[in-house]
Amino acid sequence: MSKVTDTVLFNVGGTKFQIQRSLVQSYPNSYLATLVNSALVSETREIFIDHNPLAFSVILDYLRYKRLLVPKNVAQEVVELQLREFGIPCDSLTEVIEDELPSYDATMESTSLGDTVLQASTLRMDTLISDVILPYLKQHAKRGHRHVIFYLTPSSVTQKNITSELDHINDPHEWIHFPSRNGGSEKEQSDLPDLQFLLQKDQLKRLGELIAKRSGVKHVEVSEAVVSCRTENEFGLLFSKFFDIIEIRATIV
Repeated sequence: MSKVTDTVLFNVGGTKFQIQRSLVQSYPNSYLATLVNSALVSETREIFIDHNPLAFSVILDYLRYKRLLVPKNVAQEVVELQLREFGIPCDSLTEVIEDELPSYDATMESTSLGDTVLQASTLRMDTLISDVILPYLKQHAKRGHRHVIFYLTPSSVTQKNITSELDHINDPHEWIHFPSRNGGSEKEQSDLPDLQFLLQKDQLKRLGELIAKRSGVKHVEVSEAVVSCRTENEFGLLFSKFFDIIEIRATIV
């Protein structure tokens, strides 16, 4: 019989974290503690979790320091989703760390920085599928819907201010917004790294393939669209502004 160690090894989306068992067991009723206890009984050497490793590292720091410190290259919404799924309460205020990855266009000129951004953006794509799109697909499947449309947009684009006519808008659909990390201006919100990365031609195709593979739905079609939104300037005058969005049409059965 192997000797029980004081550490446990998590494999989170391919990234490994070796931590003290006591760190996780500080929340004995959490899902993570349940996994650790199961590993202790079965002598499992590695616990696999299909989640975003960047967000998971933020949660580990929260367990260590009791402060939720979220870097700007990590979506706060994903961290909160993981905390809820793991059953870890968090009432403290979130502090956003100023250091962040540079924008996609700016860093692609540098090979090393470009590789870093590409890797981080790919992880965020996996998170988008597993934590947002798949749960919506399951909900619509349970309701008996055969088709569902997803609109991936900047936070400036809403159903209330959009003036463009979208096909099948009366069909089952979901809006997925990419908010500004720092609550910045409208210009900053329309130039988010995540959405900009997804709008690359090759990534649109890859996104559709990954959704189909992960979900098992019959067919997925991903395309770029340009929409017009009614916007009010500082003088209260209304004008139209165009935004690039992503439209995902999924045929469930």
